[in-house]
Amino acid sequence: MALAGLPSKMLAVELAVMVLVLLAMAQQSMQLNLRRPLPEVAKKINGNTVSYLGIVVSSSASEDALLNSGFFVPSTHVPYIDLVGRRFNIGKIKDVHVVVVNVGGEIPNVVLGTQVLFDLLSIRGIIHFGSAGSVSDSLRLGDVAVPASVAFTGNWEWKSNTSKRGKLKFGDFNLPQKGSNSLGSADFQKVKLYTAGNPSQNLLWLPVDSDWLAVASELQGLKLQECVNEINETNCLENTPAIVFGGRGSTADIYLKNAAYGEFLANRLNATFVDTSSAAVALASLTNEVPYILFRAISNSVIQGTSGSNSRYLATANSVKVAVKFIELIGEPNSVFKY
Repeated sequence: MALAGLPSKMLAVELAVMVLVLLAMAQQSMQLNLRRPLPEVAKKINGNTVSYLGIVVSSSASEDALLNSGFFVPSTHVPYIDLVGRRFNIGKIKDVHVVVVNVGGEIPNVVLGTQVLFDLLSIRGIIHFGSAGSVSDSLRLGDVAVPASVAFTGNWEWKSNTSKRGKLKFGDFNLPQKGSNSLGSADFQKVKLYTAGNPSQNLLWLPVDSDWLAVASELQGLKLQECVNEINETNCLENTPAIVFGGRGSTADIYLKNAAYGEFLANRLNATFVDTSSAAVALASLTNEVPYILFRAISNSVIQGTSGSNSRYLATANSVKVAVKFIELIGEPNSVFKY
């Protein structure tokens, strides 16, 4: 009888171990699949409920530059959370609680990744930085643009080839002279902004938070990096980069290199730079009714067709520098603003 009972006891032990493992897995997955796991996750991270500045980037170059800059200090409790294919890096910059995420470069991914950030933790504001292409003489290589607004300019109503009402008339770009074109014309469509308890709004230009722009203005005159090798002053830009306030950003799922279209955006919409993510971050931030700001460093000129490894490196370095200094100015809650 004793020998016959041994397998049953072993089976019971194995089942008990399996149940414990499943319970642990279920507990972990439950934490990461709750619609808004705060305060559980926040307590696990810092022992109490905190709010974070969300640092949203759309490229590995920007993410690596910030995480390896020496300014980002990972949390000793939970340094990151992996969710929906993205890593949300949790820590501090200049003693300010932040969470850093690379959401990806395409507009759908940017919107999704930014919204997951809002659902995951308590976010008191969004800082979005990275590189961009200039379509204006006011922005040179290495400059950091801090726009007042940004728009989706890839959201078109493509009109019939008999319509003359579209702002973008393809016949205007015929060579050697303007004329009719079977592509007709296109107009830029507004996007709907939805916020809790309010009627939806149709907007072309999405405004950047005015209070945060006022704080950012204190960065005027900040010295930016001009040479890849600052010690020996080699691999330098031809110009001295600066922070340029105001202007407008143009966002579309298009990597723009066409000078004619770049000039059109500048002349008809007063756009100063183009990128593939800023308006998506803006829309998610405005929907969640939190302040946001954009720092886009110029890595190439669409009009002049200039770019290179030096300008790309310096654009990344300068956007990181400006973002870090802005975080220092904002500080923790109750230091500058009360949310």
